[in-house]
Amino acid sequence: MIHAATIALLAAAGLWLAATALGTLARSRGGLTVAALVSALGGGAALAGGGLVAIHGAGAARTIGTGNLVGAVTVRLDPLAAIFVALLGLIALAIGLYAPRYHHPGRGSAWYLPVFNLALFASLAVLVAGNAVVFLVAWESMTLFSYLVILRHHRREGVARAAFLFLALGEAGFALIVAAFAILATHTGTLDLTQIAARAHAVPAAWRDTAFVAALVGFGFKAGLVPLHIWLPEAHPAAPADGSAFLSGLVIKLGVFGIALFGFELERGGPAWWGLLTMAFGVLSAVLGILYGLMERDLKRFLAYSSIENIGVVMTALGGGMVFTAYGQHAIGTFLLLAGLYHAFNHGVAKTLLFLEAGVVEHTAGTRDMDALGGLIHRLPSSAVISLVGTLGIGALPPLNGFVSEWLIFQGLFQGFRIGSHLVGILIVVAGASLALTAGLAIMAFARAFGIPFLGMPRSRGAAAASEQGQPLAGPGMLAAVCVALGVGAPLALTVLDRVTRATTGVEIHARLLVPNLTVIPAHTDFSGFSPTYLTVFLVCVAVVPLLIYLGGRPRGASRTVPVWDGGILSFNARMQYTATTYANPVRVTFDELYRPEFHLERDSDDPAGRSGPVHYRFQVLPVFQRYLYAPIVRAVEWLADFVRPIQSGDVNLYLLYLFLVVIVAYLIYTY
Repeated sequence: MIHAATIALLAAAGLWLAATALGTLARSRGGLTVAALVSALGGGAALAGGGLVAIHGAGAARTIGTGNLVGAVTVRLDPLAAIFVALLGLIALAIGLYAPRYHHPGRGSAWYLPVFNLALFASLAVLVAGNAVVFLVAWESMTLFSYLVILRHHRREGVARAAFLFLALGEAGFALIVAAFAILATHTGTLDLTQIAARAHAVPAAWRDTAFVAALVGFGFKAGLVPLHIWLPEAHPAAPADGSAFLSGLVIKLGVFGIALFGFELERGGPAWWGLLTMAFGVLSAVLGILYGLMERDLKRFLAYSSIENIGVVMTALGGGMVFTAYGQHAIGTFLLLAGLYHAFNHGVAKTLLFLEAGVVEHTAGTRDMDALGGLIHRLPSSAVISLVGTLGIGALPPLNGFVSEWLIFQGLFQGFRIGSHLVGILIVVAGASLALTAGLAIMAFARAFGIPFLGMPRSRGAAAASEQGQPLAGPGMLAAVCVALGVGAPLALTVLDRVTRATTGVEIHARLLVPNLTVIPAHTDFSGFSPTYLTVFLVCVAVVPLLIYLGGRPRGASRTVPVWDGGILSFNARMQYTATTYANPVRVTFDELYRPEFHLERDSDDPAGRSGPVHYRFQVLPVFQRYLYAPIVRAVEWLADFVRPIQSGDVNLYLLYLFLVVIVAYLIYTY
């Protein structure tokens, strides 16, 4: 099985490199289609390779060369990474099916598709890297290619700024990741990741702590943890729909992978405060992510904030797993790792679907502003059904995949009373309660995100003229089917994940987690249990009952249609509907101290008779971290730049003086 997985992953890498070359032919429709389909084949190969390694539950490594400076190049198939490889493959497959109808042939597509496929290749390299140098080179390559993906429409306003913000924060995180690997490599005497994990116990505690915190913050920049998240709401709207799907579906998951790699594999657990710190990042990200998302009218910005929220849920689970493991509750700790990985995979699938569908909406209606949409269910019926599946999945509503993974996380966190420390146990349960608040707000947020654009009446001419003809459906439709399968078939998915976590932590929980009748018993045998499969059957039967009543009880004679009582309104129009802004207003009022919005009220005229004409009302919410953390940093950097600007005078003689002074200082340092 490992041999077959190796062949599949080599095929994936080769196909993505081939798609890179073929992408240069995307000036024509045929070249674009061929490049996209070859990329999709690469995704299918990666999905098969990652799935085989995860099912096998054991990895393998292959060493190439015998470098003396940085060590040999080692590639390994690791079960923990296999989950993310499978997710990478699934996302690449869906985007490959989506791209031919989304992109237009031309020079822009001819450079974008090669860059995108190189980003896929670099992401695969990150996940199969066997030593620190390969990992870091692949990580930096992935960051640079993702930066170019965001720059697809570089002439549009705000795109260059968003791409630079992604790159700048990515480089800050990269410096911390290098430091984390350097600490472990220095104290273990090796760059090989497997050897680092085997020798990590010899690293002094203070250095282990430093390496973990550096990794948590460094990978947290890429994962989008609050307050390291500010690139997400900027980069996702700037990138094309498939680029946004890649960023949210996979790139931020690579940050999760890095944190799990350090926390559960390379350093193999640590003190409880590691987990508490990780949980604090997670809870803060989950709560603030969904609260700020509710204030967004831009569909893609909202989805970006939702990604921050879901990454927060995942990190809370991983942090909880670290805490339970530190207190000797290895089974519950492993269970929460499993639940966190499951939710990361589920989020990757559902969020990729929703970003792709956001691209369909923007293509056909000409806008992402929810307040300018409406009635799209009548004009995009297939897209509406697909989006509804993704919405139910990411909103954690039964019986879809997001519900199962979030329910597992809740059940794990509510085992906090089993920890010896009452304070730590209370903190874990409070984290679970915070996620419960987040889950309720998420349901409201996604009812808004689906209902405002797809239901009601069109609020703009673009929405009224929208058409589904020629829009991409295959990729999102496949992901919708996967969302259903991951929910209904959760026992099978959990069986595979148990093999992954067993290889990572050495603890097998399959016998405690699943029983033969498709029932999931999370965390502890005497706490709770349910069957996602039977729940699905039950919900289908419940839905059939009113349908049968309707079919059996409807009148057999002639029927007529009459107007209903409308409160005396002469005619309905789109301005009478709820907007995205008004729908979220109760939350804005409740959390006014957090939001502190800026209001702007403009009138077309100030007629003293009271006929003032149209009134334009808008408000803006500046997130608290941008106001109090990043704005002062930006002002300090600008001040420093102004201060040192005279140094760059353009005078060659002055530059020669600088060189002379540097040589003198270097000589003095070397001498003394």
